[in-house]
Amino acid sequence: MATINGPFDFTGSFGNMRCYWDPGTKKWIFGKKGGFDKKQYETLETLKPQRENASDLSGRSKWGSLLYESLTSVHKLMDIRCWGKIMAVGRIIQRQDTTGTKGLHKVEVGKDLQAIAKIEFNEPHPLRSVIRDSYTVDFLPDKKTVTLRIPGFVTANDAWWLTKFLAVRLNLVIAQISDMAYNPENKNWEPVVSGLEVLSKKAVSDWFYYNSLAHDVYLSVSLDDPAFSLPGTAVVVAVGVEFALSESNGQPSALPHNGTMGIVRCFNQ
Repeated sequence: MATINGPFDFTGSFGNMRCYWDPGTKKWIFGKKGGFDKKQYETLETLKPQRENASDLSGRSKWGSLLYESLTSVHKLMDIRCWGKIMAVGRIIQRQDTTGTKGLHKVEVGKDLQAIAKIEFNEPHPLRSVIRDSYTVDFLPDKKTVTLRIPGFVTANDAWWLTKFLAVRLNLVIAQISDMAYNPENKNWEPVVSGLEVLSKKAVSDWFYYNSLAHDVYLSVSLDDPAFSLPGTAVVVAVGVEFALSESNGQPSALPHNGTMGIVRCFNQ
């Protein structure tokens, strides 16, 4: 079904044509419908590579969804196109499973923590271009607590944004992620340890007004229970930076997407 918006403008499908708006690229996308039917896709031997690739894609998609969900508290600081970056890293990790069956490659997070730490959640405004890399992140021996320290933080020198800002504050998030593997019993991809995405914790600093005063920033946040209770998990630490451009009721007010975030450290057993 198509909705006619003008002589040569429609959304939906029209005959064998389809059209939709992509909010990421801010462009209209046109394409043709067609291809193999479901039975052909599931049975043709010539389509086996496509089925295997689709299965691997499903596995890393579910893994990426759980990673994304574990960082819910800082979604407002991500770019709308970050999903592609998450999926690209999922594919890199799956390639490390050199002994797995095609189409059933595991996403084993411990095999490439560095790749996870390099995910650009806000590519237009990477964390390194918004705040000076003078912070220290530590994961304490209790396996629950992570700390962030920034000695001598000066907002006028150490934080940058597109426009002049009134104040800035920091977010510290600790989250856990699990390996993803295919379960042949129910023919579904499942996390090795389920439920981790809802255990994330966040701490938020006070607002620091734009000036030349130095502040020793310290943030600490803890999980309810120690991490790594089961193998196949990792801890990720994310830092978010919010900018307030104005005040509301005498307090700095930050709008969504006025800032950025990034994973700064990853830990495993």
